[in-house]
Amino acid sequence: MEHEYEVLTHLQENEITTQRKISKRTGLSLGAVNLLLKKMVRKGLVKVEKLSARSVRYILTPKGMQEKSRLTYQYIRKSYKQILKINHAVDEIIRQWEPDKNGFPVILYGPADEIREILTHHLEQKGVYFEYCDQNSIQRYSEADKKLVLTWREEEDKAMPGCFKALNIMAML
Repeated sequence: MEHEYEVLTHLQENEITTQRKISKRTGLSLGAVNLLLKKMVRKGLVKVEKLSARSVRYILTPKGMQEKSRLTYQYIRKSYKQILKINHAVDEIIRQWEPDKNGFPVILYGPADEIREILTHHLEQKGVYFEYCDQNSIQRYSEADKKLVLTWREEEDKAMPGCFKALNIMAML
């Protein structure tokens, strides 16, 4: 379903394109793009118009636009549920650690991505003091500092200095 959405989005933005360009943008193999386009044509989501012997134009049909809207709606619902789960997990951790009451800041240890944005927003709303740290800046703390370290990617868990116990928020969902 996710791949269909990506292909439909590409076709909506680029009527004149190639399967190779679709493959490059979506990360799908050329064969997968070919099969997906054939399936979408059979379902009536896409119409193929031959421009010349070697080129075609892919046209998103009204049914294809409707399907893209449906997939967009599903994606938004799924994303919103994931945000709520992350926020709930953070609330549980805060309830257990009580970092704001004891003055122990929370350390967000990971890349500046969407998950960090969600965590930042939620911690700010809760009035919890937090800091961003990476592999270099976390060295200024020791285990005695009693910091709550939150991660959200397995790579950061593995890179975490041994003196810290990190909680992976995504593993709690």
